[in-house]
Amino acid sequence: MMNIVPLYLPHQGCTHQCVYCNQPLTVGTREDESDWEHRLEAAFSRSRPGEWEIALYGGSFSALDQSTMERCFARIHPYTRRTGVRGVRISTRPDCVSDSTLDFLSENGVRTIELGVESLDDTVLRHSGRCHTARDAAEACARIQRHGFTLGIHLMCGLPGQTESSWRETVDQAAGLRPDLVRIAPTLVLRDTPLEQLFRRGAYTPLSLEEAIEQCGYGYQVFHRQGIAIARVGLALSDSRGDGADKVVAGPWHPALRHEVESRLAGRAIETVLGQTGARTLIVNPRDLSIVQGPRRANLTAWRGRLNAEVQIHPDERIVRHTFTVPAGGWYSLFLDGSPIQERPS
Repeated sequence: MMNIVPLYLPHQGCTHQCVYCNQPLTVGTREDESDWEHRLEAAFSRSRPGEWEIALYGGSFSALDQSTMERCFARIHPYTRRTGVRGVRISTRPDCVSDSTLDFLSENGVRTIELGVESLDDTVLRHSGRCHTARDAAEACARIQRHGFTLGIHLMCGLPGQTESSWRETVDQAAGLRPDLVRIAPTLVLRDTPLEQLFRRGAYTPLSLEEAIEQCGYGYQVFHRQGIAIARVGLALSDSRGDGADKVVAGPWHPALRHEVESRLAGRAIETVLGQTGARTLIVNPRDLSIVQGPRRANLTAWRGRLNAEVQIHPDERIVRHTFTVPAGGWYSLFLDGSPIQERPS
């Protein structure tokens, strides 16, 4: 398990204002770097098992001038030498990862680079104020991989000018780039952003929550099928003052969007298998019960109506997470289309 200790540099290094972005709102104002030591000590004192990475988030780290990057590395390097710490993780833009920059990052302990790709449709990128192209993003991904970094990419559905077809093409192309991990988020209209102005003028219409669940679900399914880790679904907005709803002017905000997406996919996969096999009992890992039942037990209600029967769910610790089986046999993924997994997962 990879544990992340996030340190934030909101909007630092960013060379452009993307229409949807308000980093100080989503991650807070710039942290005093002198407080990083206390943050890191507090995180490591929890002694959670697994590997650790120290993450520099909230801006385009590799676009900072070298002296600023060196100062940041100097503050965290005493912690990167601790047992279990794998190295440093950064977030940045596709047009800020030259070969020389990647060499510098590698020399300073960076092991994972999360790249804000957002879309692979040039029209959408232009409407979103990204100021880079889809080709820039694809080439950046390949360059990062050649240098041996773990590659993460961020994708957004519901961007200005983006159709569902454009989103699906972006997902399919992004899977072909073979990142190690992805983050998927629907576009939200955040306070004090250019997108809020477009929304209030009627020039932008956000996705509904239903559309966001469906589009995120498509991405989730494609990446899951390819064995690409899905690090997050939805934008992280919660803080000590609440769940983050007050930061959103409009759009498909939900405090547990990943659960909604996974439950939707699980409901469909299970219904397909029950329909094909005639089974009315399934066996799942107890930690997947909430996903299987769905929010407010919606999946159970849907199966009762469409299958005209009560479905019995039996928890069993021996079942691998995110899979299920039925008494007649066969192993299935909760998130795919109901096709049997060829070999029993381990």
